[in-house]
Amino acid sequence: MQEQVETLIAVAKKLTSEGNEAQALETYKMASGLMLGAPWLQHRTAELARKLKQPDVATLHYRRAAAAFIRAGFPKRALSPLRTAWQLSVPLLPSKASPFITVSLELANVQRELGFVSDAKLTLTNANLALESSGSDDRVPTVAELEQRKSKPPTGSEPPDSGVVTSAQNSPSSVLSRLEGAVKP
Repeated sequence: MQEQVETLIAVAKKLTSEGNEAQALETYKMASGLMLGAPWLQHRTAELARKLKQPDVATLHYRRAAAAFIRAGFPKRALSPLRTAWQLSVPLLPSKASPFITVSLELANVQRELGFVSDAKLTLTNANLALESSGSDDRVPTVAELEQRKSKPPTGSEPPDSGVVTSAQNSPSSVLSRLEGAVKP
């Protein structure tokens, strides 16, 4: 598989140098689908997608890069791709509120896990401001609400995507699982 990925990357680089960036992106997407755990490849794919104004594709690959950094033991390096994914998601509001909320929670959870609680609060506050400004009725829970929910078990009456986040859902491994699960090809 390594050889196949290296071949695809070489083809993608050649296509890029020839000005065929759309074809290069498709080739990078194939390569990155084969190597989900390569943050540099996911990031390169995301950057090209962003350049080609494909925010959904770029966001997916930035989230994959973040998951790969976490999996490799470098959670601090996951912040930059998650911040970029967040920024790319803002202009897609209100029609894509759910993916925006997911990225916001992922970013805030990684920030909180790294001890950047103030940054996590700011991320959630800014997410709610963006949602409100876009006219969306959706809302991201605050850090205090997440902590409150963390301390009391869910009643079981909440629908699966009600925004209720349990303590198990906030652990580093569950953040990684959600990132990986959400970014599977």
